Amino acid sequence: MIRYCRILRTYRCKSPSRFYNIMLRVWKCLTDNPRIPGSIWAAHPELLPLFLTLAAKYHEVYQRASLYSSRLDIAEREMLQPELIDYMDEIASVLEAAAVRNPEILVISGFDLTKERRNPTRANVPHKTSEDSDVQDTEQTPS
Repeated sequence: MIRYCRILRTYRCKSPSRFYNIMLRVWKCLTDNPRIPGSIWAAHPELLPLFLTLAAKYHEVYQRASLYSSRLDIAEREMLQPELIDYMDEIASVLEAAAVRNPEILVISGFDLTKERRNPTRANVPHKTSEDSDVQDTEQTPS
């Protein structure tokens, strides 16, 4: 069973190349994924198509900017990235809400997820203060 986890929103502060890698992974995972039901997008019918369209445009601009180092393409890429971040934030919120009923959705979404942290089980040993040990030592010594 998958435990509840959250989507990390680290894509907000990434360099263009790292942001592109995350965006590309999310774009591919959300495109025609039969494991994510269409009912998730019912409350926001335009969200996914707008994101997919903008992601395709960002992909083209990113490729041109990396190949030709055109200042216009770099400027356009920098203008598109905040828009994509806004869409990705909305999508992350929608997917986290849907994950309450079906946690598998987060795993297949392509986003980075928080890792479950488990504390090691400790034996319930009472902690002694240094004063307590000094009192016990003096009681045990014969006088």
